[in-house]
Amino acid sequence: MWRLTGVAAVAGGLTLIGGLVVAGGPLCRHALPSRLTDPGLALQLAASTRDVETVLGQRVWCPGTPTTTATPTCLANKTTLDVQQSRDLVFIPVYVAFLVLVGLLVWRHGVPAGRWLGLLAVVLALGAGLCDVQEDRIIRVLLGPAPVCTVMPRPWAVAKWRMLCAVLALNIPLFLADRGLRGVGRWAGYAAIVLGVAALYFGGMQLATGDDTYLESALPVVAAAVTATWVAVAGRAWFPAGLLPGLDTLGRSPWLSRLAAWPDDEGPGC
Repeated sequence: MWRLTGVAAVAGGLTLIGGLVVAGGPLCRHALPSRLTDPGLALQLAASTRDVETVLGQRVWCPGTPTTTATPTCLANKTTLDVQQSRDLVFIPVYVAFLVLVGLLVWRHGVPAGRWLGLLAVVLALGAGLCDVQEDRIIRVLLGPAPVCTVMPRPWAVAKWRMLCAVLALNIPLFLADRGLRGVGRWAGYAAIVLGVAALYFGGMQLATGDDTYLESALPVVAAAVTATWVAVAGRAWFPAGLLPGLDTLGRSPWLSRLAAWPDDEGPGC
């Protein structure tokens, strides 16, 4: 168990770092379609050329559009969002790997009645990754020098976010299984349960109503759920008896023992 859990913990750490890197960059803040406030999400959910132009704050010169000049109202969004999409293509396999590994942990070590949900989580995580790749490809064409406006990213983005919201709830059997776990990993697992249910609620409400603001409300919940899931998995991998006993075990490791025995300047003859 510890090998799979340890790999999942490392993948989760890389996922958190990658998420911070992808989200960086200056963005203009102005009125966006569907009452959204996040330009990145608004671009993902764009359903028309007009939506894309509203998000970017400038024209998208697709074939067949009028060639009249237009003064851009924003110069930062296009550049920043294009960079984010490039980074996202590297980030996708990282977060998909983390979610797949957690799904395998659910299948192998979750409560018996819910282990099959782990396999469903694996399938949905892979599906979300494929949708994310297709979404990024469409957006990069829209932001490129020869945009094609006949295909929009919205269907792929909506499917991706719905699947991600579901995956985080499907991990719950893992956090219910190991009641002998102590310390931060246990409490992070409980937090992941609550946040997973909340993410599923927002994704379900968007599915039921078509209101994209539910997906925007889900963004911080999904980020918090992924963080709590990583802390819970890392706690199982590295600190199963609690944080302090885990640090004691780490301190007794051979490589740290050698560092502790390193000569200093207080010895004889110094």
